[in-house]
Amino acid sequence: MKHKKSKDAKKALIIGIDGVPYGLLKELIEKGCMDGLKGILKSGYTLNKMKASLPDISSVSWTSFMTGVNPGEHGIFGFTELKPNTYEISFPNSKDIKAPVFWKALTEKKLIKSSIIINIPNTYPAFPVDGILVSGFVAIDFDRAVYPSSYINTLKNMRYIIDVDLMKVRQDRDGFYKDLIESIKKRGNVSKWLLREKDWDLAIICITETDRLHHFFFKQKETVLFDNFYKEVDYFITNTYKTAIEKYGDDILFLILSDHGFVDLDIEVNINAYLKDAGILKIDKTKEFYEKIDNGTIAFAMDPGRIYINYEDRFPRGSIGINESDKIKEMLKETLLNLKDNKGNRIIKAIFEKQDIYKGKYTKMAPDLVCIPYNGYDLKGNLRKEEIFTKDIFQGMHTWDNAVLIVPEKTKIEDDINIEFPCKIIMDFFS
Repeated sequence: MKHKKSKDAKKALIIGIDGVPYGLLKELIEKGCMDGLKGILKSGYTLNKMKASLPDISSVSWTSFMTGVNPGEHGIFGFTELKPNTYEISFPNSKDIKAPVFWKALTEKKLIKSSIIINIPNTYPAFPVDGILVSGFVAIDFDRAVYPSSYINTLKNMRYIIDVDLMKVRQDRDGFYKDLIESIKKRGNVSKWLLREKDWDLAIICITETDRLHHFFFKQKETVLFDNFYKEVDYFITNTYKTAIEKYGDDILFLILSDHGFVDLDIEVNINAYLKDAGILKIDKTKEFYEKIDNGTIAFAMDPGRIYINYEDRFPRGSIGINESDKIKEMLKETLLNLKDNKGNRIIKAIFEKQDIYKGKYTKMAPDLVCIPYNGYDLKGNLRKEEIFTKDIFQGMHTWDNAVLIVPEKTKIEDDINIEFPCKIIMDFFS
């Protein structure tokens, strides 16, 4: 039943489609796999290309979306980090986000009263919100992934799941694909129920299953398997959109965005194996994980293409003085840009220094260099790999420069927009 709106009762619905690239979405719309979305676009929306965060991974990009600021201000640079002044691995989560999420800012300004936040990565553990928040991956404990806790049993009874079992794909690809279909249906059912039954001013719902499909099936994107999956995505988007406008009218703000793009993955590139061969990284084989980094190390890598200089004032076995910084960075750039595959093709397309891509007081925590590879080469930070080039079951890899943003056609799109831009649209809409 449609609710009668007061003039000031603004509503916004945002759908996240994790890892969906601009070119693929455009192609799927044109070939008739997404007629629902095609109809929405024709009703007054535009499909735009957008850049992701650097590095182009979900935990960083979605945090930039949630806060509207770059990693130098929100403090998230990867799925893994090293604890300050150690080589000990940590796994940043919602508690480590240093900037406020925009729905909190809108609530504090009394611009919105209630929010529904479903499945955004890096929102675990769930944190207080006026409304409901269900965390996205990585969520270890379901009971800590739901706020308020009064919704836990209801969601369990609806058989809601946060993420599929990623290990299953190695033993049962067909079963894994079926799990993806089942997962997106369950998320759609829960989303529709919440949108219909609860009062809300802002609703954000993220589809993770697209990212999972792309990692393991991306080279099958011309097949019926892909087409059928995206018909489910189209139904999710269309049904969610219709549910919202049936309740609150069609003048809601409606956005769709992805956090990064995707391309075919041809080979994994173990940057630390290359740095080791070049004499830049020294390894102690008696230790585990990043504790392996030994005396004499100049630099090392973390996923995906983050390069850290082993400064003496930052790491326990660091030996590089800050006065050597410029010289070391130039040496590293030259070494990394000279990395080639077995056919003589260059691997690294661009290298950014942290001060050129980050701003804010947490920039000091950032990697010193961030490498962007050519399409097909996935940069890895594994310290156990001895070979530079390896292959796994992954078929797709993230990209930085071909994410998606769908907005009302009256929206002014700035040049060279990135994942922080949608937050500005939303804040301006409610202000």
